[in-house]
Amino acid sequence: MRALTLLWTSADRRGRRDLLLGALLAAGAEVAAAGLLGVSGWFLTSCALVTLRANTTWSWMYPSGTVRALALGRTGLRYTERLTSHRALLGATVALRARMVRSAGALPPRRLRERRDGALLARLTDDVATVAAAPAQTLAPLTGVGVTAVVVVALICVANPAAGAAEALLLALALAVALRTNRRAAARRAEATFERAAARSALLSARAALAELRCLDAVDLARDQVAQRVELARRADATSLSVLRSGRLLLRLLGALGQVTVLLLALSSHSTMQPVADAIGETLLVAAGYELVETLPQILRDRGSAAHSALRLADLLARPRPSGSAVLPRAGAPLVVRDLPVGLGAARSQWSATLLPGSATLVTGPNGSGKSTLLNTLAGRIESPSVLLGGSALHTLSAVSVAATLTLVEADDWLADSTIADNLRQAAPDADDAALHAALAAAALADLDLDAPTGPMGGTLSQGQRRRLSIARALLRAPAVLLLDEPTAGLDQPTAVRLLSGIRAALPRCALVIALPDQHHNLLPFPVETTLRLGPLPVDAAVTSR
Repeated sequence: MRALTLLWTSADRRGRRDLLLGALLAAGAEVAAAGLLGVSGWFLTSCALVTLRANTTWSWMYPSGTVRALALGRTGLRYTERLTSHRALLGATVALRARMVRSAGALPPRRLRERRDGALLARLTDDVATVAAAPAQTLAPLTGVGVTAVVVVALICVANPAAGAAEALLLALALAVALRTNRRAAARRAEATFERAAARSALLSARAALAELRCLDAVDLARDQVAQRVELARRADATSLSVLRSGRLLLRLLGALGQVTVLLLALSSHSTMQPVADAIGETLLVAAGYELVETLPQILRDRGSAAHSALRLADLLARPRPSGSAVLPRAGAPLVVRDLPVGLGAARSQWSATLLPGSATLVTGPNGSGKSTLLNTLAGRIESPSVLLGGSALHTLSAVSVAATLTLVEADDWLADSTIADNLRQAAPDADDAALHAALAAAALADLDLDAPTGPMGGTLSQGQRRRLSIARALLRAPAVLLLDEPTAGLDQPTAVRLLSGIRAALPRCALVIALPDQHHNLLPFPVETTLRLGPLPVDAAVTSR
C-alpha cells in the first residue's frame, strides 16, 4: 500500500482515475478468463454427451456464443487495461521523479554528501521504476486473484454448497502457504542484500587503500573477503529461489487437490449423465482460479520490493523542506559565525566572526587540533546552529543554496577518472579553454595539458597536483566564500606562495578561510583579518585580529 499511496499522491486526477480503472479492468479480464475456461469445458463435454445420446434437440448456439463473448471480453479487457494503466503510470512516474529531484535539491549538504556513493541516484532511477511498476505487478494481479477467487467460490457454492465450502477452505490454505513462502523468501533476500552491501563496502574500502594493501601484501586477503561476501549473497539468493519453487509446487498440489475435490463432490451428487458436463465445467473453473493463486508468491515478492522502494523514497520526501529565506538566502549575504565552539580539550574556545567579501581568515594549528572539523562545520556538513547564512542556520539550507554561496576544497578532494579539462568543467560546464588555462595558472598548474588524463582517483597526478587541480576547479565556481583545507600540503615554499597569490588574484572579492599547518602559517602573501590558532594555547590567545 505504501508504493500505491506514493503513486496516488504523485498522479493527477486523471491518473488516479486511470489507476482505479486499470485495476477493475484487470479483475474483469481474469474473471472472464476463468469463466472462459469453465464454460468451454462445460460446452465441449456437453457436446460430446449430446453426440453420444444423439440428442438433436440440444442447441449449441447459446453456449457457443457465450464462449466467444468471454474470449472477446477477456482480450478486450486486457488490452484496455494495459492501455489505461500505461498512460496512468507514465504520468505518475514522471510526476514522482520530478518530486524526488526537487526533494533531493532541498537536501542539506551533509545529507546530500552522505548519498554521494550512488544511493541517491539509485533512488531516483531504480526505486522510482520499482514503485511505478507496482500497479501492473501487484495491484492488478492481486485484484484479479481476489475477485476471481470470490466469484469462483460463489459459483461453486451455488452449484454445490459442499464443494464450495471445500474450495473456500483450500483457497484459504493456499493463501497461507503463499504468505509463508513469501516471508521465508524475503528473509533470504534480505540476507543476500546485506551480504552484497558488505561486499560493496569492502570492495570500495580496498580500492581506496589499494596502495597500502599492496605494501602489506594483503591484496589477496581483501579479495578473499569480498569473494566470501559475494558467495554468501549468492547462496542466500539460491535459497530464496528454492523456497519460491517449493511454495509454487505446494500450491500446485493444493490446486490439484481442489480440482479432484470439486469433481468428486459434483459427480457424487448426480445420477444422470448430463450433469457430468456441469462437473467438468466446475472443475475447470476451479483450475483457472488455482492457476492465478500459483502466481501469489511472485506477486507478493514484487509487492515487498515496491514497499521497500517506497519506504526509501518516502524517507527522502518526508524530510522537511526549508521555507522562506532558508531556501534562497539573500544574494551577497555574508557567512556569520556566532559563538562557534572551536578547538579540542582544554584549548576549546568559542569563535564569532562575519566573513565579509574580500576578507581572509587563517586557521592554523597542529594536526588533530580541529581545523578540518571547523571547515566542515562552516560548509554545513556538520550541523551547528552557530553558522548562519542569510539569517538561517547553514545546515538547514538546501545544497543548491549553499553551493551558490560557498565552496569547500578538502585535503583530498574527489577527482573523476577523465581528463584535466573534464574535471575542471564539472564546476563550469560552459567554460572555454582560455578560462580553464587561467584557472590552472592561478593554481600554479600552468604546465598541465587540458587533455592529460587524471586516472582513477587522480592517480596519474602527484598529491600536490591533485590538490591544486581541485582548487582550480573551485576557482571556476567563483564562490562568495572559499574554504581551503591545507592547500599547501606537499608543496615547496615558492609553489605554495604562487598558489596562494593566484587564489587571491583570481577571487579578489571572495571571503577566504584557509587552514594551514603550523609550519606554513607565515606563507600567506596577502593581509589576513583574523588568525584563529587551534591548539594548546590559553583561551584568550586563541583568536587575534587586525
